[in-house]
Amino acid sequence: MEFLGKLGIDGKILIAQLINFGLLLWFLKRFLYKPLIERIEKDEKILNASREEKHDLKEEQNQFAKDREEELRSAHKEAQKIIVEAETIAESIRNRAKEEMEKEKKAVIDQIHSRLDNIKQDEGR
Repeated sequence: MEFLGKLGIDGKILIAQLINFGLLLWFLKRFLYKPLIERIEKDEKILNASREEKHDLKEEQNQFAKDREEELRSAHKEAQKIIVEAETIAESIRNRAKEEMEKEKKAVIDQIHSRLDNIKQDEGR
């Protein structure tokens, strides 16, 4: 202790300052540092959860966009099939109408020939 005295340091005051520093350190650790660290960790957990949720929502959005594109492509293909089928049906209806028209035309011509033959027979009598 004499050595400290020669340097101008009082041993009792040094011990009191060490005790005060220890108490201050304990007080800060207990009432400031620990709650502050807990709050920071809690905020980090919330931030990480938000990031994960954002990531999940982004993936869900991408999946939704992919599903939408696929459904649009599927709907377009289905529409194309319906158009082709409608065109085929229309062509079939046109052909049937044409055939019926030809039959009616032939029937009318046959009827006209028949009447002409009747008229010729009536004239020949």
